[in-house]
Amino acid sequence: MKKLALLFAMTIVTSVMSFAQMKKGHIIYDIEMTSDDPDIAMAVMMFSGSKMNLYFGDNKARTDLDMGSVISMTTVVDNDTEEILILMGGMMGEKAVLTNSEEMEADQEEVEEEPTVKLTNETKEIAGYNCKKAVIIDADGNEMEYWYTEEIESISTDQKAAISKLPGLALEYAVDREGMMMSFKASTVETTLDKKTIKEKLSLEIPEGYEEMTYDEFTSMGM
Repeated sequence: MKKLALLFAMTIVTSVMSFAQMKKGHIIYDIEMTSDDPDIAMAVMMFSGSKMNLYFGDNKARTDLDMGSVISMTTVVDNDTEEILILMGGMMGEKAVLTNSEEMEADQEEVEEEPTVKLTNETKEIAGYNCKKAVIIDADGNEMEYWYTEEIESISTDQKAAISKLPGLALEYAVDREGMMMSFKASTVETTLDKKTIKEKLSLEIPEGYEEMTYDEFTSMGM
């Protein structure tokens, strides 16, 4: 269970880096998890009602991930300094990791081929925004659907990431991780963020009560 929860949470860490240069706003995503694996399907019930809050402004981005009663995780990315703060709570206690994109990228496996992105003319409305469908195909031929809006700018700091190829912000998408499908869909979109919220939500300071860890220590926790 610990490995499963951390795997899902770290999926969000890699996703949030794609939002780091957007302007200002707050988006709430509803998360639905499904699996054809009976063992994983039983664990999915513990993640019922999961949500992700995304805040962005001043070249920073933050996600607050609430995965039911199992784990909560906050990630703050500063695009200017490339610093990344990870805060984790729940069954593993309150942990904090202050790292950077270079350290995280060095820990990732190299991808031999960049994903192929096919933009389509298919459209639908999500949270009041007109969205277009994109199909992203990885090196193994797996296809993933992304629904993005050109009304909200999304510029990726990771040019290797599939989401960097999209001409707008993804408001609905799905990620497949080891037999587990995580579907994200925006339910609320606010395109403004006041200075107080930016200061509070996008701070890289480690809150009191958190145990600080190195990135190596964090990744060794079942990852």
